[in-house]
Amino acid sequence: MGVVATGSIHGHSYVRVQGGGDADGVLVVVPGLNDPLKRVGDARWFAGLMALYLRRYRDARTVYMLSRPPGLAGARTTREMAGHYATALDALATAEGVEAVDLLGLSLGGFVVQHIAADRPDRVDRAILGLAGTELSTAGETRLQRWRALARQERWGPIYRDAYGLVATGLRARVMQAGSAGYDLVATPRHPSDFTASVDASLAHDGRDALHDVPVPTLVVGGTADPFFDEDGFRDATRRLPDGRLALLDGVGHDAVIEHPAAFDGAIRRFLADAD
Repeated sequence: MGVVATGSIHGHSYVRVQGGGDADGVLVVVPGLNDPLKRVGDARWFAGLMALYLRRYRDARTVYMLSRPPGLAGARTTREMAGHYATALDALATAEGVEAVDLLGLSLGGFVVQHIAADRPDRVDRAILGLAGTELSTAGETRLQRWRALARQERWGPIYRDAYGLVATGLRARVMQAGSAGYDLVATPRHPSDFTASVDASLAHDGRDALHDVPVPTLVVGGTADPFFDEDGFRDATRRLPDGRLALLDGVGHDAVIEHPAAFDGAIRRFLADAD
């Protein structure tokens, strides 16, 4: 197997980046609401782009990004999604020769990770809730309700342009938004109903009970300027976790992964290093 590989496990497409010489263990990234718009198995170029992101952690772990299956395998809640992920993780852990993996959930993926870690702690060493708190903020709910209405009208361009303005800033955001000008015509997702179902699952998510049941060390990483979560939500999630830690990034929003990698990745690296 090369440094980068792609495939599918129980309907979940993945891209895998082999860890470097000193890497020990496996980190599985559970993507956010962008996943039903473009899964890692939908296009080779996109899998390659995600592999570039995963390489940021390969000195510490072999890293996977594991998409949700087309049709979401019938799942309509974050807990149901977590159940399908747990089945895939059983097979992935066996293939990698490990008992458990570290999990990094990004945004909606963080909601799913809350349930995986609560319901299947036997497969989780450490959990990271990246840009995810207990539940959406009021502002986050309003934005997702708007995206859902646009998706039902098959107006994908405005969703992409709004999202690009949240995950990037400055010239980078403007270039990405300009590039999405024709998306209403050419960028319809392969499974558009998966996006609206994922929005509904995000709006309905309430992690208060699940967080209490997470026995593994868990890091919450969030920014004080996040458009989907507020500072109180990140702090509340941390308080509810039996072994929770908080990395609060001042002035950072949902652009943490792209625009603030030193702060975002640094918090994750330190947390993973504590386990080594």
